[in-house]
Amino acid sequence: MPPRIGREASPISLPTSCPISTTPASLPPKSPRRGSECLPERAAWERLPQTDVRVDPSSSQQACKVLVVEDDRPTRMLLERIIHSRGHEVVGCESAEVALERLEKEDFPLITLDIQLPGMSGLELCRKLRSQSQGAYIYILVGTGNSRPEDLREILDAGADDYIGKPYNPGLLDVRLTVAEAAVKEIARRKQLEDQLKFLAQHDPLTRLSNRSQLDPALALAIDKAKTGEPGAVLYLDLDNFKIINDTLGHDAGDKLLLQVAQVLKSLTRRSDVLVRFGGDEFVLILPACDLPKACEIAESIVDRVEEIVYTSGDRSFRVGASVGVAVIDGRLAPPEVMANADAACYAAKARGRNRVEVHRPETNEISQLIADTDWSSRIKTAMRDGSLQLWFQPVYSVEGRRILFHEVLLRYVDPRHEEPVNPAVFLSAVRRSGQTTKLDRFVITKAFEALATTPGLSVSINISGSLFGDETYCEFVESMLANSGIAPERVLFEITENELIPNLQHASGAITRLQKVGCQFGLDDFGSGFSSLTYLKTLPIDFMKIDGAFVRDLPRQPFNQAVLQALQIIARNLDISTVAEFVETEEEMELLRTIGISCVQGHFIGRPRWKPYQEDELFQDNETA
Repeated sequence: MPPRIGREASPISLPTSCPISTTPASLPPKSPRRGSECLPERAAWERLPQTDVRVDPSSSQQACKVLVVEDDRPTRMLLERIIHSRGHEVVGCESAEVALERLEKEDFPLITLDIQLPGMSGLELCRKLRSQSQGAYIYILVGTGNSRPEDLREILDAGADDYIGKPYNPGLLDVRLTVAEAAVKEIARRKQLEDQLKFLAQHDPLTRLSNRSQLDPALALAIDKAKTGEPGAVLYLDLDNFKIINDTLGHDAGDKLLLQVAQVLKSLTRRSDVLVRFGGDEFVLILPACDLPKACEIAESIVDRVEEIVYTSGDRSFRVGASVGVAVIDGRLAPPEVMANADAACYAAKARGRNRVEVHRPETNEISQLIADTDWSSRIKTAMRDGSLQLWFQPVYSVEGRRILFHEVLLRYVDPRHEEPVNPAVFLSAVRRSGQTTKLDRFVITKAFEALATTPGLSVSINISGSLFGDETYCEFVESMLANSGIAPERVLFEITENELIPNLQHASGAITRLQKVGCQFGLDDFGSGFSSLTYLKTLPIDFMKIDGAFVRDLPRQPFNQAVLQALQIIARNLDISTVAEFVETEEEMELLRTIGISCVQGHFIGRPRWKPYQEDELFQDNETA
């Protein structure tokens, strides 16, 4: 349930006419009520001038809808008249059940209710309201003839904001309603602020379209509908030539153009469709219960309408186009797979001339893969020159020595088009297929040596691909880097990923031994993640093994993984190699690893990857990746 709002008005803080009083005898004892016995002296009300109960027209108090829940008709009518005289719209009902029916149809920011009601009691109604999401935005004032502190506490514990003793005292009721009105106003202000924040969290600030956070939920609903026999479709739209306008005329011009495109897209959608701004110049349209011919018709309309947009600046005019990929939602694929198909179709549309519609087909993936590889190959080449490829650092911590042994250097691609640095897992496959792996490996080694040269006391482990061992000049390259930099070889460690295919194990073993003699160390990364673990462990002369995080996650509740780690630790001890456990997320996991005998730990609990190495006093602080 959302946090309760508007509880500032505590009955304890009111004057001595508050129900908790040193003279409780002034309130009637707890007893059954009949007819008008619970009413105040009618003459007392009639003696009050109307101005005492009407809202001042000059007051800033806003009128609201008030629900009066009271089974005694004379009392209910009197309360309705008093509240109405204060400028509010009032609805009365005689039971909690009727009140709930009214609340299903309309909102009431203020509710006054009696405890003793036929059927469901007032306290039960209060608890039920607070258990609902709308209950956080209702101010509840309870009328009670009970004066015992424990009874009054029960009212507040049930979720009431305030209470007032019965029979009603005119002056005290006026005070209570004034407090309630102020609280309702504050609740409305907070509700408005919450709604604004929620809107901002779910929508793109420029176009006011849904943002990426709304994509998966909407897609999941469309998939569920498809499973019932109503297939849908996803349209993935990427603007053509937008970058030219953005770079030539500036971001303001680009923003104005995006607003025009958003208006066009909105004009072509149905009420059931979900339109998302997916990226800078990318949009996604989810079409639930829409067959493929209709989806293609909508996509063609988008292409035609976007092509009509002409952006003029001075004496120059610019046009954009739209490449649209269409993927079917048939209920068989999960959201990521549906999106991948739509994205692949969009790539195919661009490859076949742009400003067109392509429907996803099996061969579409091959085309999009080729285009994506070409794109990433070009971007990585540029990034190695302009500094967009950066090294980040994550500490590896000695469990027994309680100190940082070294930092693993991690590659990150910083791109203005992405809010966060891009993990290499996104592009390494493309780099591998484009034949740039060796070049990228050498780039990382060079950058790591630069960090070592500028940071005294720093030791680093560098991830290298298995294919690097097929490079006959690899050892000479590392030895040359060591000689030219003057860096102690003991500060340099290399990690070989177990999943990487090593073309020649004997050659790799010789290369490792050669660099170990110089002083470098080698480790086997992600140990246990594939089928080559024991073969590599037997063949390669490694100094340490980094145990795959799959064996560490939720370790205290995984007895099988504990047994595996104990076995690996025994093997490592017999081979005289160190062990490093990856993905350590909690202190409980770290302490259990210490008990098992694991040498070192690495993970977010110790320190998240970041752009600079850690100092000892910066560990265990859940640092942000900024």
